[in-house]
Amino acid sequence: MNTRRYRILYIEKPASVGGSVISLYELVRGLDRDRYEPVVLFHGPNPYRGRFQALGVKVIVLSDKTPSAPPDGPQWDIAASLGQYSRRWSEGYRAAKQFYLLLRRDVPLARRVARIIREEAVDLVHHNNTLSGNRATVMAARMAGVSQVCHVRMLHRLSFVERPLVRWVDAFVYISRAVEQLYQSQGVPAEKGQVIHNPIDVERFEQADDTADLRAELGLNGGDQLISNVGRLDWWKGHDDFLQAMAEVVRFHPNARALIVGTPGSTATSQAYYRRLQRLVADLGLSQHVIFTGFRNDVPRIIAASDVVVHSASEPEPFGRVVVEAMAAGRPVVATAAGGVLDIVEDRVTGLLVPPKSPSTMADAIRHLLQNRERGQQMGQRAQRQAKSRFSAQQHVTTMQQIYERVLALKDKGLRAAVPSKLPPKSFLERGER
Repeated sequence: MNTRRYRILYIEKPASVGGSVISLYELVRGLDRDRYEPVVLFHGPNPYRGRFQALGVKVIVLSDKTPSAPPDGPQWDIAASLGQYSRRWSEGYRAAKQFYLLLRRDVPLARRVARIIREEAVDLVHHNNTLSGNRATVMAARMAGVSQVCHVRMLHRLSFVERPLVRWVDAFVYISRAVEQLYQSQGVPAEKGQVIHNPIDVERFEQADDTADLRAELGLNGGDQLISNVGRLDWWKGHDDFLQAMAEVVRFHPNARALIVGTPGSTATSQAYYRRLQRLVADLGLSQHVIFTGFRNDVPRIIAASDVVVHSASEPEPFGRVVVEAMAAGRPVVATAAGGVLDIVEDRVTGLLVPPKSPSTMADAIRHLLQNRERGQQMGQRAQRQAKSRFSAQQHVTTMQQIYERVLALKDKGLRAAVPSKLPPKSFLERGER
């Protein structure tokens, strides 16, 4: 029996707290330390650094500066101004930009990370975000000659620069079938990947209490019906659809109150979206019915205090963490039927699914749960059992360790994972896990 202890380098790129770093924390926390020694590498400052260190994990930070976001907001579209030549010019520009970033950013970073991999005596690299976001570190692992696993948490197309990197990755982990299907449709071999849903600390949401104190803090009374929408304020999260749905709900349920829990990003686009939501609340006459809570570190209490939890994304969600969190708390859920949510919710059994961008249908579903509380409770109970059996951290850790064992066994035997012969590009909307 192989009793060797392997050293795994986990690489986390985003600077904010999102589904990727939360899932990584649950994985590292449950890892078999007799078999694996984790090291976590952040590209820049991350609020979870201290949490990993509290687990006794070595943390490496490449830079003390938060990576700058690309410019957003209104831009002069040069390609559009070129008429019939715009498409060809645009494709050429994107290709030139990819080569520029590869040479000026990715290659130097790859060399630096490869040195770290060698110095830390790493046996396996786990890229925690996506192939597109970690192409420099994929090259680094190849340079250092170590095995690597790529966790894909985005609905993201592969560029011509990224497609050749697939052959260097020993295994892909997809957070939902939607992500798996996207990658396979781009030519990534089926045998290279496996769907492993994100882990949830089920007990944390199951045991949340003090809901009366929370309601009092928010200025709610016992007769108010609370509908919560939890997640970062981003244009594709569908908060505008949720507000329009709430305008219909309050016509029949004057005591309905909506919580929008989360903050916008620092980009101009995100800030403009937040201001638009605030204006929409006033325009719809919802000022007495909607509360923007901002960031909250007590999401389990928020969900436990809610009568209904709504997931309103207008575009496909790679997974849908808040949906599982609500299920773990036994709360009835209304969610848009697209992307990873289809892996999670069984319509009319563990929640209600509605079409994206359909405020009226969403309103009908919310009203149905408010008017049929017993049915909502039954859905919540079934959902809670599903959350325990399908999305527990322990199950996630066990399955991930099985992948590590398989990949490391191939490496020890001098074998490599199957290499694709051709990777035809496909075009897809780019969506990230939130």
